[in-house]
Amino acid sequence: MTKQFLPPLIEIKDPEVPPKDIRLLVRIEDELNYPGDFESFFIQSNHLSIVSHRIVKRKNKPNFLSTRQFDAPLSILPWFVNKFEFFTKMPHEGGLPHGKISTDDLVEGEDIGLTRLMGRLNARGDQGYSLYNYPRKDFDGSGYQSLIISDSYLFQGGFFETWKELANKYENGTL
Repeated sequence: MTKQFLPPLIEIKDPEVPPKDIRLLVRIEDELNYPGDFESFFIQSNHLSIVSHRIVKRKNKPNFLSTRQFDAPLSILPWFVNKFEFFTKMPHEGGLPHGKISTDDLVEGEDIGLTRLMGRLNARGDQGYSLYNYPRKDFDGSGYQSLIISDSYLFQGGFFETWKELANKYENGTL
């Protein structure tokens, strides 16, 4: 069996104060569903790091910062836009075949998957999408890295527009 070695990346524990040489691209908030929940997009060498974060407020206990990080090569920016268009096309138009809810590809040697989620992701009852990086483990070692986005956040909340802007900058060399 061949063992894959991925470039090591740094965990961004505080999105307000990222480690040296990690640059913030943009920060967006899921104001529609969960005000105070943010996604911060960073460049870390030739990788995109997206940190989902929020302050957790507990009764009679100190508040704490909750973070979850998704990492992938920067070329995932246009890949996701193209793959999402593939998802929205009918099978006879060259889209995802009937009965399938996921697809994956190698993106610069990292196995990236996109899956349509059918459950309720928020109080609205939204479905959504999950982006996976199968060879990269969560920093706590619990599983592979993933990013879950509800339909309302994706379309009305600005997530997809933000992603497309970053993809355009990547393709134009202005990121």
